[in-house]
Amino acid sequence: MFVLFDNMRYMNKKIMVITGAASGLGKAIALAAAKQGYDIAVADVQQQAGEQTVADIKESSREAAFFYCDVSKTDDLLALKNAVIERFGQVDVLINNAGVGAQGTVCEASEEQWDRQWQINLMGVVRGCQAFIPQLKKSPQAAIVNVASFAAIALAPGVASYNVVKAGVVALSETLRCELAEANIHVSVLCPAFFKTNLTESMHDADEKIKNQINRWMDKSKYGADDVAEMVLSGIERKKFMILCDSTTRWQSRIARWFPNYFYKQKVKMMKRMFK
Repeated sequence: MFVLFDNMRYMNKKIMVITGAASGLGKAIALAAAKQGYDIAVADVQQQAGEQTVADIKESSREAAFFYCDVSKTDDLLALKNAVIERFGQVDVLINNAGVGAQGTVCEASEEQWDRQWQINLMGVVRGCQAFIPQLKKSPQAAIVNVASFAAIALAPGVASYNVVKAGVVALSETLRCELAEANIHVSVLCPAFFKTNLTESMHDADEKIKNQINRWMDKSKYGADDVAEMVLSGIERKKFMILCDSTTRWQSRIARWFPNYFYKQKVKMMKRMFK
């Protein structure tokens, strides 16, 4: 009887935790999820922007609250988990979205850049999973979405540290998918290519020429953050593991896997164009 009552309690509301939800893709996911009936825990280091996201969510007649969280710190993720449970009572979906960009070859990128990428883009995801999985196991509709990048598949030259940590997010997600199967926790990994967001603003030591090129690629994208957010929610509903956002990246991922030498030659050509 108690188990039935507990499951009914979970089914009557849905709580989503999103890191990096104050802006960009994280905010887009938060707003889209609110329209689908989720209450949202907005986690970010940007308090003013995060509070605005909360206000925007409440316009959809859903509950939301802001929580300061630096994903590079284990204590912040544990505090976030405790605060979310105290505020909402449960967690059903975790979106590990917080991340920063980087540019530089293996030899150019500083150790500080590598460490920043490691601590935020990869270990931030690990910490989020470690903090919330025990709670997610209590939900009959549990899901985790880890935000990686198509960079994890393309492994293009000139963004070495970003490539490596995002590939780590894909590997982590593959591992979790198996480890959490018996617990009935669905795992997705999102691998979008360039779309309009504030990625270059987080590139502390990037070459302006490369940042400008990335901005041009983002401007030319056929989809935006709102589109990607809808793909994330659809991926959760359909229990899709790898979420690729367009037909071009889906074909490129197949080419990279089936014809790696051809794919490599295309990347060398791209590098010559970028650095000439």
